[in-house]
Amino acid sequence: EWIKLFGALYGLDEKADKIFSDIEKEYNSTLVLAKKATSKPTILAGDMFEGTWYLPKGTSWGSLLLEQAGGNYLWKETEGTGSLALSFETVLEKAKDADFWITSGQFSSLKEMTTANAHYAQFKAFKNKNVYSFSGKKGKKGGILYYELAPNRPDIVLKDIVKTLHPELLPNYTPFFFEKLK
Repeated sequence: EWIKLFGALYGLDEKADKIFSDIEKEYNSTLVLAKKATSKPTILAGDMFEGTWYLPKGTSWGSLLLEQAGGNYLWKETEGTGSLALSFETVLEKAKDADFWITSGQFSSLKEMTTANAHYAQFKAFKNKNVYSFSGKKGKKGGILYYELAPNRPDIVLKDIVKTLHPELLPNYTPFFFEKLK
């Protein structure tokens, strides 16, 4: 809805309303498409930072998008919109067999991950190379574009996650933010 505010401030209400409507339409059509998924793969999110594993709480927008994309986010039952701060052992116990892993933006390769923490290799998603990150898409000044654009373009984020979890539903779509780590 920020686009509507800026449209009002700059006298571009009509243009802002059209942009908002287009984003809303894409988001809603992707929601309908995601409901056609025949499986609900399990998802691990986040990773370690300074000895603590950070991942989205169950009612955060990140968690909501994972669920709406047809995934089974393993911490969906937690309350709150911020981040959980857990030990590695707690995460390993619950998510060692997760089908997919969506990391934070701190890694751009599987090698970087195991260099930071060799224990990441214990996860099934890592072993199967089903690890995805948004770290590869950079802005003009080198910042990770996801942090700047994703909150304003949930339609793109949702499509990316649907493509990741259920590629058969979007066969001709190329993800914008998320990339499979190699």
